[in-house]
Amino acid sequence: MNCQRATEALASLANNQPAFSADEIEELLARELAIEADPRDMATLQWLVPAVQDHAECAIGDPEAPLKLSTKLDEITEQLKSDWYRFTTGTDKIALREQERHTLRRALAVLADKVELPRLVQIMADGQANRDPKYAACAALGSELYAITQRGARVRRELELRLTRFAVQPLDVFLKAFDKTERKMEAFSGDIATLAGSIGFVKKNPHQVVIGLAKTGAPPAEAIGLYRKSMHTTGAPDVAVTYARNAAAHGGPEQVAQRLKQAQRALRDAGFPMTPVVMGAAKTLLPFDHPETGAARFTAIAQLLESQNLTRGEPTIKCTARLMPAAGAPQDVVRRAILAYNQLPDRMDRDTHTSSAVALASMVQSDDAIPPIVQRFLEIQQELVSRRVSLSNLSAADALECVACPGTPAEVVSTVRQLIGKLAHNRESHRGDIAIAVAFAKRFAY
Repeated sequence: MNCQRATEALASLANNQPAFSADEIEELLARELAIEADPRDMATLQWLVPAVQDHAECAIGDPEAPLKLSTKLDEITEQLKSDWYRFTTGTDKIALREQERHTLRRALAVLADKVELPRLVQIMADGQANRDPKYAACAALGSELYAITQRGARVRRELELRLTRFAVQPLDVFLKAFDKTERKMEAFSGDIATLAGSIGFVKKNPHQVVIGLAKTGAPPAEAIGLYRKSMHTTGAPDVAVTYARNAAAHGGPEQVAQRLKQAQRALRDAGFPMTPVVMGAAKTLLPFDHPETGAARFTAIAQLLESQNLTRGEPTIKCTARLMPAAGAPQDVVRRAILAYNQLPDRMDRDTHTSSAVALASMVQSDDAIPPIVQRFLEIQQELVSRRVSLSNLSAADALECVACPGTPAEVVSTVRQLIGKLAHNRESHRGDIAIAVAFAKRFAY
């Protein structure tokens, strides 16, 4: 079955109007995209499940269910054998007791069936795993009932977004990519949980610390070790993350600390006041062999930003830091920032307008790349809001993180949503999950 046909078959299942051939449903069943049930089994479960729950207070697969039902059956049988009970009890209640006895005998017979019971238990397990699936018969195949699984629903959703690329490919080609991505997301969410549970108390935006440590590329235990070692030195989580992220490139946290001090001095000597923002921006000088060279580039970019009336004061420092690693001379990167600024909509507030333009300019290497990246940014931003991933006031920052993620805007946002679900792991998602998901979505594109 190719992906186009698989999409159609899964859509028919999702809409409770199954339409496929015997070979196609066998393929969907084998790949856990669909489940099946005999209508007779479903009819049995309709009376068996409540009977066992009412009289044994357990599930049909509970090993103690037969004993509990037998005990209840013995009690009812003894009652019905009692002349006194029959003399003092109304006929309606006696009839009810006799019906209960009949039901218990039927239930015990089913629970004793070594073939039927496992099949019924599996149907119940399928129902729990797939959130009460809606079964329906396929007219071409008879009375057997079929339903889409949760996995099938996920595959259908992701495949529909990518059908242009996968339509004529065999279903297995897509499933290989899909399953690989799900495994990677599971592993990643586990690493994030480890990091989040190991950083200790962070007063403000702990997820940013987690993001920084995840970006070190080191295993969680190693990243946490670097972070804790750095915290002993600095006591500031953001600085400790800087040490950890640059440790591998510069020989360790101590060497990073020394280079960062040199970078801060270079900015001070260039005339920048040693405010917290400037001291934080000094990390952009770390890649330079000589901090003075980095400070000269920093100064040139900052002066150009202010001379072009793009920024003033503290925002200048933040925007300069964003443009420092961009390709090209200071005048080139600032020119691209102006081009991006002029193409962004005026409805943005001034700070968001400028920071977005600067960020987009830092991502490209030529002027002619500005129009398409601005358009992509706006489309992703709109998709994030319409899919209720990002709040309007945070959508620009989230979209900037997603611009480099391959795929259409709809694919990108679907990947973000999928990753948020893995990070939240059966709890309500929060802002930290969203920030992490947009920061790392590009790792999971396919």
